[in-house]
Amino acid sequence: MGVTVTKTGGGRAEITWDPQTDDPQGHIAKLVETDRLAHVLEAIAGTRFQERGTTEAQALAAAYSTSEAARLLDRRSATQTVELHDQYKVGWKRIAEAVRGDATAQSSIRRKYEQGLRYLGRPDS
Repeated sequence: MGVTVTKTGGGRAEITWDPQTDDPQGHIAKLVETDRLAHVLEAIAGTRFQERGTTEAQALAAAYSTSEAARLLDRRSATQTVELHDQYKVGWKRIAEAVRGDATAQSSIRRKYEQGLRYLGRPDS
Protein backbone atom coordinates (compact mmCIF):
# COMPACT_ATOMS: atom_id res chain seq x y z
CA MET A 1 0.00 0.00 0.00
CA GLY A 2 1.52 3.29 -1.10
CA VAL A 3 -0.36 5.65 1.20
CA THR A 4 0.51 5.18 4.85
CA VAL A 5 -1.06 6.56 8.00
CA THR A 6 1.23 6.44 11.01
CA LYS A 7 -0.31 6.94 14.43
CA THR A 8 1.97 9.30 16.31
CA GLY A 9 -0.02 9.22 19.56
CA GLY A 10 -2.27 11.58 21.46
CA GLY A 11 -4.90 11.86 18.75
CA ARG A 12 -2.29 12.57 16.07
CA ALA A 13 -1.34 10.83 12.85
CA GLU A 14 0.96 11.44 9.92
CA ILE A 15 -0.08 10.69 6.34
CA THR A 16 2.55 10.00 3.70
CA TRP A 17 2.12 9.36 0.00
CA ASP A 18 3.97 9.73 -3.27
CA PRO A 19 2.17 12.37 -5.34
CA GLN A 20 3.31 10.76 -8.60
CA THR A 21 2.29 7.15 -7.96
CA ASP A 22 -0.27 7.32 -5.15
CA ASP A 23 -2.14 10.49 -6.08
CA PRO A 24 -1.64 11.28 -9.77
CA GLN A 25 -4.93 13.21 -9.95
CA GLY A 26 -4.14 15.20 -6.80
CA HIS A 27 -7.21 14.18 -4.79
CA ILE A 28 -5.29 13.47 -1.57
CA ALA A 29 -3.26 16.65 -1.85
CA LYS A 30 -6.39 18.71 -2.44
CA LEU A 31 -8.13 17.17 0.58
CA VAL A 32 -5.17 17.97 2.82
CA GLU A 33 -4.29 21.41 1.43
CA THR A 34 -7.85 22.75 1.56
CA ASP A 35 -8.79 21.37 5.01
CA ARG A 36 -11.36 19.12 3.35
CA LEU A 37 -9.82 16.05 4.96
CA ALA A 38 -10.42 17.63 8.37
CA HIS A 39 -14.06 18.22 7.42
CA VAL A 40 -14.44 14.61 6.29
CA LEU A 41 -12.90 13.27 9.49
CA GLU A 42 -15.17 15.48 11.59
CA ALA A 43 -18.16 14.14 9.66
CA ILE A 44 -17.05 10.55 10.25
CA ALA A 45 -16.62 11.32 13.95
CA GLY A 46 -20.26 12.37 14.02
CA THR A 47 -19.94 15.67 15.83
CA ARG A 48 -22.66 18.10 14.90
CA PHE A 49 -21.91 21.60 13.65
CA GLN A 50 -23.60 23.13 16.69
CA GLU A 51 -21.38 21.13 19.05
CA ARG A 52 -18.29 22.61 17.38
CA GLY A 53 -19.59 26.19 17.28
CA THR A 54 -19.49 26.17 13.48
CA THR A 55 -20.70 29.20 11.54
CA GLU A 56 -23.10 28.79 8.63
CA ALA A 57 -20.30 29.41 6.11
CA GLN A 58 -18.08 26.83 7.81
CA ALA A 59 -20.95 24.34 7.91
CA LEU A 60 -21.60 24.80 4.19
CA ALA A 61 -17.91 24.31 3.41
CA ALA A 62 -17.78 21.19 5.57
CA ALA A 63 -20.91 19.77 3.95
CA TYR A 64 -19.40 20.38 0.52
CA SER A 65 -16.17 18.64 1.56
CA THR A 66 -18.06 15.63 2.87
CA SER A 67 -20.25 15.37 -0.22
CA GLU A 68 -17.29 15.70 -2.58
CA ALA A 69 -15.33 13.00 -0.73
CA ALA A 70 -18.38 10.73 -0.73
CA ARG A 71 -18.74 11.21 -4.49
CA LEU A 72 -15.08 10.37 -5.09
CA LEU A 73 -15.27 7.34 -2.81
CA ASP A 74 -18.46 6.09 -4.45
CA ARG A 75 -16.82 6.35 -7.86
CA ARG A 76 -13.71 4.54 -6.62
CA SER A 77 -15.83 1.85 -4.98
CA ALA A 78 -17.49 1.22 -8.34
CA THR A 79 -14.20 0.97 -10.23
CA GLN A 80 -12.77 -1.30 -7.52
CA THR A 81 -15.76 -3.59 -8.02
CA VAL A 82 -14.86 -3.81 -11.71
CA GLU A 83 -11.25 -4.61 -10.78
CA LEU A 84 -12.30 -7.30 -8.31
CA HIS A 85 -14.58 -8.98 -10.82
CA ASP A 86 -12.56 -8.59 -14.02
CA GLN A 87 -8.95 -8.71 -12.85
CA TYR A 88 -9.19 -11.03 -9.85
CA LYS A 89 -12.20 -13.03 -11.12
CA VAL A 90 -13.99 -12.66 -7.79
CA GLY A 91 -17.64 -13.73 -7.98
CA TRP A 92 -20.62 -11.53 -7.13
CA LYS A 93 -21.43 -13.39 -3.94
CA ARG A 94 -17.90 -13.05 -2.56
CA ILE A 95 -17.70 -9.35 -3.48
CA ALA A 96 -21.08 -8.75 -1.82
CA GLU A 97 -19.92 -10.48 1.34
CA ALA A 98 -16.65 -8.52 1.40
CA VAL A 99 -18.00 -5.03 0.70
CA ARG A 100 -21.57 -5.20 2.02
CA GLY A 101 -21.22 -7.90 4.66
CA ASP A 102 -24.15 -9.64 2.98
CA ALA A 103 -23.71 -12.37 0.38
CA THR A 104 -27.32 -11.86 -0.76
CA ALA A 105 -26.56 -8.29 -1.91
CA GLN A 106 -25.32 -9.53 -5.28
CA SER A 107 -27.74 -7.44 -7.34
CA SER A 108 -26.51 -4.20 -5.74
CA ILE A 109 -22.94 -5.30 -6.45
CA ARG A 110 -23.82 -5.92 -10.10
CA ARG A 111 -25.29 -2.40 -10.29
CA LYS A 112 -22.11 -1.02 -8.70
CA TYR A 113 -20.11 -2.98 -11.32
CA GLU A 114 -22.16 -1.48 -14.16
CA GLN A 115 -21.65 1.97 -12.66
CA GLY A 116 -17.91 1.31 -12.54
CA LEU A 117 -17.88 0.27 -16.19
CA ARG A 118 -19.52 3.57 -17.11
CA TYR A 119 -16.95 5.52 -15.08
CA LEU A 120 -14.20 3.63 -16.89
CA GLY A 121 -15.74 4.36 -20.28
CA ARG A 122 -16.79 0.75 -20.86
CA PRO A 123 -20.60 0.95 -20.79
CA ASP A 124 -21.16 -2.03 -23.09
CA SER A 125 -18.60 -4.40 -21.57
